[in-house]
Amino acid sequence: MVNTPFSLKTNDRWTIIARDEKHWQVGIYHPEFNSPDEISILEKHSCPELFICANAPCGLLLQFNEKEIQYILNPNEAIVVTEYHNGFKVDPLGYFIVVEQTDFTTEFKARNIK
Repeated sequence: MVNTPFSLKTNDRWTIIARDEKHWQVGIYHPEFNSPDEISILEKHSCPELFICANAPCGLLLQFNEKEIQYILNPNEAIVVTEYHNGFKVDPLGYFIVVEQTDFTTEFKARNIK
């Protein structure tokens, strides 16, 4: 895969497509939820994650101090995430390219759905 082109196409929820071990990795993330209302668990990494929207709009649900914010990103828009979050589909053709460190921990928490 090094020094040769490769495809970004995958149907899996999460596929790592490139990495520099002990430094960074890039993955393709297809959100599994059809709307933010379906999300019951949020996650937070011990390092920032860069989400780049590709192909069609995608959504991210973030939680800051128990307040939720929904972002709809269009292709070629990006966001750096450091808070609890999860993704959702806006258009079935959309996905995120995610850049993150290779060494991190992940915290999960139940979403307070009211």
